[in-house]
Amino acid sequence: MAEYTYSRIDLAKEQLEVALALFLDHQRFASAITLAGAAEEIFGKELIRRGNQSALEWKFDHMRVSHELLYRKQLQPKVFVADENRIRNALKHFGENDTPTFSANLEDAACWMLVRACENSKRLEIEIARFSDFDNWFFEHVVGI
Repeated sequence: MAEYTYSRIDLAKEQLEVALALFLDHQRFASAITLAGAAEEIFGKELIRRGNQSALEWKFDHMRVSHELLYRKQLQPKVFVADENRIRNALKHFGENDTPTFSANLEDAACWMLVRACENSKRLEIEIARFSDFDNWFFEHVVGI
């Protein structure tokens, strides 16, 4: 088979669109998390490469202030990112010290990973199929409108 050159951004867009379909149509939350997580990371790195802030960096900046006021200590970026990606990483990695099971709310984790990925795509001005469907789902099920 021949080797081709691919755009990481185009492939991330495809991953996000598939993740949205899996989430909205099939409730396949684990797959939605890993696909949206891959897209979120690629889009986020492209934003940083362009000198812009990713959704995860924005959230860290806002959480850092609250954390420091509440706990009187600095929130470490690596700790924050590890916590934000805990479920995605549990789905992707199985280290020798890990147990075969873990507890999580996969629907909630998928929702928020999709939010991050969609926000990064929006910041890159990339149109995502089914974004408005997800936006409507979000307002109905999360916001309560």
